[in-house]
Amino acid sequence: MTKIVIDPGHGNFWEEKVCLECGKQFLVRKCYVKRGQGKFCSISCATTYRNRHNNPSKRPEVKVKISKNHADVSGPNNPMYGKTGEDAPGWIDGRNAINGDIWRKIALINKPPICEICGAEIKGRRLNVHHKDKDRSNNNIANLQIVCVECHNNILHPRKRNALGRFTREVV
Repeated sequence: MTKIVIDPGHGNFWEEKVCLECGKQFLVRKCYVKRGQGKFCSISCATTYRNRHNNPSKRPEVKVKISKNHADVSGPNNPMYGKTGEDAPGWIDGRNAINGDIWRKIALINKPPICEICGAEIKGRRLNVHHKDKDRSNNNIANLQIVCVECHNNILHPRKRNALGRFTREVV
């Protein structure tokens, strides 16, 4: 093992220690040793030592408590694991009701995916949910209207367009 050389000018601040996990020699400040630190040469050795010697989840009484309170539903043990399409938990008419804002969820679960203005059948994110009274906190199903993007932008919220055809903040 190589000998660690301490600078003579700083020798009274440093102490030579042996790592509890790997047995490697390292230097640590004496003030750290006084505080009870400086037992490991690295964070990796400290974590490994803690996981081997002082891991609460390895104690029998903790293992029993964990197994009673938590069913293992991670990955393949989850009944919804890998489900896509019509088998997915949020599937509704080709749409996923779990994604989006609360008013979108309410409207898409309770209404068909048909634009209420032009009657077009639309799927996915091309459907918008419009609040008839323009109050986003009023999520009553009677206040929500499913519309296609074109009707929402051109009829319900008409805005002026600039020279490039992009919407501006000015209302028509």
